Amino acid sequence: MDEVRIKETLTHLKYAGIIAILRGQNSERMIHRGLTLADMGCTAIEVTLDSPHALTIVSELRQKLPTSVLIGVGTLLDTEKIKSCVKVGAEYALSPTNPVGMVRHCHAANMLAIPGVANYDELGAAIADGARITKLFPANEWSPDQLTSVVVPWMPVGGVDAQSVWQWLDAGAWCVGMGANLCGSDLNDEDEDSTTWAESEEQVARGIFMELQRRRNNA
Repeated sequence: MDEVRIKETLTHLKYAGIIAILRGQNSERMIHRGLTLADMGCTAIEVTLDSPHALTIVSELRQKLPTSVLIGVGTLLDTEKIKSCVKVGAEYALSPTNPVGMVRHCHAANMLAIPGVANYDELGAAIADGARITKLFPANEWSPDQLTSVVVPWMPVGGVDAQSVWQWLDAGAWCVGMGANLCGSDLNDEDEDSTTWAESEEQVARGIFMELQRRRNNA
């Protein structure tokens, strides 16, 4: 394991503040949306492995975006996929659970593991496995008050929106993961004439990254 690389990825995620979670059926739109979000200021993108052609999307984004934008994978359930993820450029991996061997195998491949935990017992088990950061999933099963004594970095995922993102970050989240509430609700649509993103969702996303940059400037 390259300890320096793992720590650099972890540090970058803290700076990123928000991981944009791309999940959907429309691969071309997912690639385009990732590029658009990066232009807005997003510096961490996740492509979920339950999306068709997920590794191709990761590869395309990695080739088209600068190294200042981290690319990772999500919904990692099978540790045998780790090598393929690393090969196309994934630098971190999230899971809704903590699959056996995930942390060990990811870190051996120099890819930061972010296992999912739903309660304190699962949190403790992930830490015992060597997790440097955990994914609180679903986020609505957790509250900031429960986490005051947790020393390992944590990030909420699931239902985080344009209001709660700041509540979580102010409460000490290392970063947060945001799906459709940031990336748009049209990533499953095959209809090329879909207008939901352009009509309202794009402006919401842009506003989130403007506020994130404002907070960085004031830090």
